[in-house]
Amino acid sequence: MKKFLTLVVLLAFVVSLCGCATPSGTYEPVKSTAAGAAGGAAAGAAIGSIIGAATGSPGTGAWVGAATGAIAGGLAGALYARHMNQQMRNREAAARQYNYTPSQGVLVDVSEATATPATARPGQTVDLAMTYTILNPDNSPTQVTLYREVRFNGQTVGQPHAVQVVNQNGTFQDRVSFAVPPNAVPGTYTVSNRVMSSYGGAERTTSFVVQ
Repeated sequence: MKKFLTLVVLLAFVVSLCGCATPSGTYEPVKSTAAGAAGGAAAGAAIGSIIGAATGSPGTGAWVGAATGAIAGGLAGALYARHMNQQMRNREAAARQYNYTPSQGVLVDVSEATATPATARPGQTVDLAMTYTILNPDNSPTQVTLYREVRFNGQTVGQPHAVQVVNQNGTFQDRVSFAVPPNAVPGTYTVSNRVMSSYGGAERTTSFVVQ
């Protein structure tokens, strides 16, 4: 029971990061709270099923996940919008870039992360971009979670942003807009950019300054 409760708490945290999933293109979560709730419920059910399986009760896990996801989804998206994920290099070009061979196993890397503009004012929008690569020996599509967290003085600003996508092998650029809160305190804000998959993950940080 203790293990189950620990996993449920973890689920609540993970689902609170999830928005609407999209394989590519854009969406604007600030325009659709209902869509956020539906997306959160779906993501919660999926993750909850995994937790349930680990505890011997897949149905219970999915139910808990869906309920938690619906609540978190309804609250998410207040600061993030206009997500886009697009391929920059195909498998062959990415493999050449990394001198990759199948014998190396799976490669997951974040090669670049930027925040534009580098200096912003409260209420302005900052474009958060990261370039990442996924390569695996059998060239199979890979589901990854793309995660952003903005922190100031060690504290998270708003809800972190996460979305699941299914990519072919290659190099991708992922972008999401972050609206600086109107009451943001001046200073340097750190952005954590992560790619997480069943094969492993990678992370790169960047920052911007609020004046």
